[in-house]
Amino acid sequence: MTSQASTGAPPVKDISAAAVWIVCALLFAALLTLIVVNPAILRGELGLVEMGQNLILLISLALMIDTFFRADTRELRIWMGLATLGAIYLLGEEVSWGWHFFHWDVSGSVFENINDQGETNLHNTGGGWLDQKPRAILLFGMILGAVVHPLVKWARKGRGLFDHPWWLAPTLASLPPVVFSQLAALPKKIEKMQIMVYSLDLYRWSEAEEFFMYLFFVTYTLSLRQRLIQRKQQLGASS
Repeated sequence: MTSQASTGAPPVKDISAAAVWIVCALLFAALLTLIVVNPAILRGELGLVEMGQNLILLISLALMIDTFFRADTRELRIWMGLATLGAIYLLGEEVSWGWHFFHWDVSGSVFENINDQGETNLHNTGGGWLDQKPRAILLFGMILGAVVHPLVKWARKGRGLFDHPWWLAPTLASLPPVVFSQLAALPKKIEKMQIMVYSLDLYRWSEAEEFFMYLFFVTYTLSLRQRLIQRKQQLGASS
């Protein structure tokens, strides 16, 4: 494949990593402020954090669908198709496929026996196999792609863990959501260590962690979409 340097094509510009850092920092600061001032507004199925998760998943879903139709290769279209299905599943699970809004009766259904909270979702069943395990795999992939890969690429002077296809690995613009997701998870981890005099159990921190994990989907897809559009424009200009 001919490189951009050899063709004289201008470098493909990514979304602003600085802007993503600022947005994540502001969201995290707002979250901490509300935890101290009015934590009740954050809690519950219709609280700000969980509704924020739903909104972020909707945004990422829209971006994935748009990128799916913009894809210029079969492989990228398959990748975005899988990502779209994953986002639909996550959004459906977050709202228990509508139960959080309509609270229908699950009596007599299979969910009455298998769901820990009597809701129509799968992540509260199976003893964590449909909840904690997939979440751990997702987090591992985020850290591998947004932290380890860029560091390896920097150390190798341009050669990362998975550079091909070009759209697979996230860029440094997706690093902030990963960092802030782990900052949100930190109080719970410290609480388990029992080293603090005062309890940090002021809020269900796992929800805040998920909020930033879902924001990763937005930055990843937005970055991919931005670079894809520029690459297509450059190919059109050179043809």
